Amino acid sequence: MAKVLVIAPYVPHPPRHGGAIRSRLLLEALRADHEVHFAAAVGGEPDRGALQALAAATGIVGHELPARGAGGGGPWRKLGCWLAGRSELVARRWANGAAAAVDTLCRQHPFALTVIDSTWSLPVWRRSERAVLFLHNLEHSLFERADGAARGLAARLSRRCEARGLRRQERAALQRFGAAVVVSERDRDLALALAPRAAVTVVPNTVDLDALPLLPLAPAPAPGTPLRLLFVGSFDYPPNLAAVTELVTVHLPVLRATFPDLRVRLVGRDPAGVGSRFRDLPGVEWVGPVDDVVPHYRAVHAVYLPIRSGGGTRIKILEAWALGVPVLATAIAAEGLPAVDGVHVLGFESPAQGRDAVQRVLRDGAALRTNGRALVEARFAHAAARAQLRDYFATRLRP
Repeated sequence: MAKVLVIAPYVPHPPRHGGAIRSRLLLEALRADHEVHFAAAVGGEPDRGALQALAAATGIVGHELPARGAGGGGPWRKLGCWLAGRSELVARRWANGAAAAVDTLCRQHPFALTVIDSTWSLPVWRRSERAVLFLHNLEHSLFERADGAARGLAARLSRRCEARGLRRQERAALQRFGAAVVVSERDRDLALALAPRAAVTVVPNTVDLDALPLLPLAPAPAPGTPLRLLFVGSFDYPPNLAAVTELVTVHLPVLRATFPDLRVRLVGRDPAGVGSRFRDLPGVEWVGPVDDVVPHYRAVHAVYLPIRSGGGTRIKILEAWALGVPVLATAIAAEGLPAVDGVHVLGFESPAQGRDAVQRVLRDGAALRTNGRALVEARFAHAAARAQLRDYFATRLRP
């Protein structure tokens, strides 16, 4: 049994969003064979309590690393990072002393391997021991997307500077560590474009099929009964917030012109309270964070995802597929998944196309339900990913 250190930018407990689900699976896979120490950014009592609960649930040994408070570091800090070729968003998460705390931890324990959980953890690892980069996204690609036509000049310049800094930091990490785990073949290609000699392994995002039973197909709503669509996601994640804003302000009026009783249900964590802007809008059912998403999938006719940015693969789509809920999504929302339009998802890019997709689901959503579940069972179950991770780290830890 080897001693392994995992460094993360937050505590993945409870595992209610995509990043936390992936990090939790990593810890469970490592803990099956090794003594796992988990060092995470802790910014207060809620984080401290979550770390203690995570340790109790998984058997890992938790360690606190000092984190910065919410918010940015001001324009001068941003400018200093950008002039130095670094991402200010990556640096923002960590308080002074975080890297020193990791150094102290490594002197106290003879770790056989360190796993850097996401790009956001890079600033605190400055040692020469063996390490693996465990990526949720190639973050530079998110900021390089040409999705900013409607953004102001300052926002476009900021994203360009962040993309440059993230690209530089991710390239340096891939070249330095020489090994990385990513979520899709697309992300593997992005990583190898930065570091062609790196050993990059794909372990896809997955879901727990035991917790996600196949649900009955929702019948078409009777007259006077609302048609419901669902968006699940963390509203403190900018791509999700942008998608929900577009859904509510652009798509919902067009959808309700055809379906006057249509409701959009919004479910997800909202630590910054941004959901208050949607709470009282016509046609919106604001729910916020929940312990169990399954009842909300059961109450809707389809998932509706007008996502224009972000990266990796969407666990929210895997959840919907597993539960048998039809998925309506933009091409970017389904990116990285082997989703065939008309077979596993119904694609749309405009409100009118979204309306047509809703009409098609109401006519015949049964095939989407069956095909989505079959795809998850074949390729995206936790059990398969956990076994793949155990094999991967067994290989990495061989002398």
